[in-house]
Amino acid sequence: MIRPLRPEVARKFLEPQSVAIVGVSTSSSQAYKAGGRAVLDHLGVYGYGGNVYVVHPTATEVDGRPVFPALANLPEVPDVVVLAVPAKSALGVLEQCAQIGVRQVLVLTAGFGDMGAEGLALERNLLEFAGQHEIAIVGPNSTGLVNVRTGLAMSMTSVLTEGEPIAAGGLAMIAQSGAIGSTVVERARLAGVGISHIVSTGNQRDMDIPDFVSFFARNADVETVALYVESIRDGARFAAAVEELTAAGKRLVAYLGGRTDAGEQAAASHTGKIVGRGALELALLRALGVTVVDDPDDLWVLGTAEVPTGSFPRRWGMVAYSGGMAVLATEQLAAAGVTFPKLSDQTLSRVQERSPQFVAAHNPLDVGPGSMPHDFRAYLSAVAADPAVEAICVPLPMGARGWNQQSVDDVLTVRKESGKPFVVLWYGGLALRPYVEQLRSQGVLVAEKPSDLGRLVSAMLGPERELSSSRTPSFGPSEPVDAALGGADALLSLERAGLDVVPMRVCVDAEGAIKAAAEIGYPVVLKSGAAEVAHRLELGLVRVGLANEAVLTEAYSEMVARATAAGLPGEGPWLVQQMAAGRVELVLTVRDAGELGVFGSVGLGGAAVEILRDVESVPLPCDLSTLDRALRRLRTAELMFGYRGSAPVSTEWVHRALHRLADVLRRDALAEIEVNPALVGPDGGVIVDALSVARRP
Repeated sequence: MIRPLRPEVARKFLEPQSVAIVGVSTSSSQAYKAGGRAVLDHLGVYGYGGNVYVVHPTATEVDGRPVFPALANLPEVPDVVVLAVPAKSALGVLEQCAQIGVRQVLVLTAGFGDMGAEGLALERNLLEFAGQHEIAIVGPNSTGLVNVRTGLAMSMTSVLTEGEPIAAGGLAMIAQSGAIGSTVVERARLAGVGISHIVSTGNQRDMDIPDFVSFFARNADVETVALYVESIRDGARFAAAVEELTAAGKRLVAYLGGRTDAGEQAAASHTGKIVGRGALELALLRALGVTVVDDPDDLWVLGTAEVPTGSFPRRWGMVAYSGGMAVLATEQLAAAGVTFPKLSDQTLSRVQERSPQFVAAHNPLDVGPGSMPHDFRAYLSAVAADPAVEAICVPLPMGARGWNQQSVDDVLTVRKESGKPFVVLWYGGLALRPYVEQLRSQGVLVAEKPSDLGRLVSAMLGPERELSSSRTPSFGPSEPVDAALGGADALLSLERAGLDVVPMRVCVDAEGAIKAAAEIGYPVVLKSGAAEVAHRLELGLVRVGLANEAVLTEAYSEMVARATAAGLPGEGPWLVQQMAAGRVELVLTVRDAGELGVFGSVGLGGAAVEILRDVESVPLPCDLSTLDRALRRLRTAELMFGYRGSAPVSTEWVHRALHRLADVLRRDALAEIEVNPALVGPDGGVIVDALSVARRP
């Protein structure tokens, strides 16, 4: 059962009527403007209109403001208490909070779970006490909370007081790292971008990212949420919050730190060795339709642009008056996955009305500098109106000073006229900043360097590939395991659960193997069925394509000898399986990743899975379209969707198999099940070998 989201509690943190600060330095030296003292200063600078109380055990005033010796002496119960005392003193302050009925506490203090075993013990005691007294906590190790419109600058970050004040806007920033969040906000401010809220979750041991995302889904001041995240604690809660945000017509743009986790090197399965928790978190974000960026700056660049919700179109038109800029933009867009469809005869006619010298209207369309300033808009309008074009790129050079405002006006006019997304690459210097800000203020996505264009568009389009046919993928764990069991037991368990296991028989001697082969029909496969053999191919305990009784008898004798040499019982059990061919070998894995959820993974199977390291993952359950998008991200996707005339594999079968495997995983309380290979064709598939991984007690 999903723990309920707490948007109302997040609202109380971000919209309090009163704030008390415990831990304010009495020194007026600039060097001490940190912690609680910084919060006090920032609330004053931004003009917070609620009541602000300072609590200090010995001081009588700070900067002329009266000071109270304890929370019990306050004239009211504050909506939020800011805790900025040393970690060892934090529990004592929390006890005072409980005594007077405080329900929201912002913990700026570090030195808890971020500082080793002793700090972790302090943190557990703090959280246990808070839970017993129904006190919600943001932090520990948070830099604070900001609501720009109300002046609630309840944060110690220096971005609030250095430079120009932050302007109010529609972008809400949530960051696990207060330093990274502050830097992103500072760079957005320098670019003229407005901010609605800043949330630093810190160690996020209680109030978590989903609680604030859920609040922002309901907040009219927020248009887009930018997220810097290093770990997703609870996959189901996170998904529920993102779905709320999407339903409200808002977007989440995220930078995921730690996505290059090398995986669990000691994992029993092939997939476990190449897919770590960071990759699973990335899969979850992509399955939820989150825009995942590769540069923290892109959080505010994409966050302020008006782009379609859901999938961004891939069929683009381009109009340029600089051939060099057209080349730079085309290279970046093509690498990002953009295609440039042929323009229609009607578009050619409209272009030729202005310039008869155009024999053909090529896409991208370079109309030359002679089109400026009077004709460029007409060309842009003609391409934007073409039915094959779904989005427009306008690459602009530094340009003549007199053309810059004209370029802005042309883009904004045709964008409104066409209703299609526009992306501008404006490669120049500081002189262009006012014009870039004009475009951004109207929701136009502007890249200021070619590499920025490629990276931003890659983030919008996602890693899915444009294929002639379509289908999809999956994946999952990170908990330590005790035992990996394969062979006959694993396959029979799946067969009993209704999965499509290749026809087989279990035998213990040569006579049984011969009888089994006769029943199944030659050719057959002979392999070890011992449960303790996780990867029998590496031990030479698999023989395929056995065409008759003589060959089978010889293979049996050879395999018994190899098993005995490896210290395994020669009497088996042995598996005789039908020889399946003419299909694509896949690896299918389901893993329990704890609170993150159950995931399925798919890639090319067999012995090459660890060499190719080409596996994509999805949270389970998922719909077929989510699996389809994931499969398109595989480098080897063409082999699944029809290569050189071959029929595509049945992704419906893959989808069904993953969910049935997940059912077995839950039923038997396993950490992981790997099927490798499953042989899949256009009409379905069969499971040839399997491995189940037990949880460590």
